Amino acid sequence: MTNLKTIIGLLVAAVAVVGVAAFGAVQASASSAPIVIPYAKTCDETVGKCVGTAGNGGTLEMQVTSFRATGKAAQLTFTEWITVGDISFTAEMNGHASPAGFIVLNGTVADDSDSFAGAQVHQRSNLVGIDGTTTSWTGELRLMPASA
Repeated sequence: MTNLKTIIGLLVAAVAVVGVAAFGAVQASASSAPIVIPYAKTCDETVGKCVGTAGNGGTLEMQVTSFRATGKAAQLTFTEWITVGDISFTAEMNGHASPAGFIVLNGTVADDSDSFAGAQVHQRSNLVGIDGTTTSWTGELRLMPASA
């Protein structure tokens, strides 16, 4: 009987340790999760500039720094400025525009922001409208903290 009580006691202790470790892992993964910022932007193709809204009341501005057509697609480089609440950063982004109507960009936070320096940024924009040389896009930006 003593052996059975000892085994049950050890089992309960092991379950408690596993539970605490699992709780800690959930906390760690939640804190390292990407920050997702939805946006809508309008781009003027004649000057290579986009402006729009980001998150809840924030702003997004993008300036094309290089453009190279590759058939019906294009390789792009942008400098991007984002401000949403207490999140504010500048990122250097590069990627491609697809003839299927989307743009995928990846980059790194370029400024000396204490909170986001070196963070990776991923962005996908979906074309929602064209009016002459003005295009409208919606999408989301994912900011992955440098420690993630």
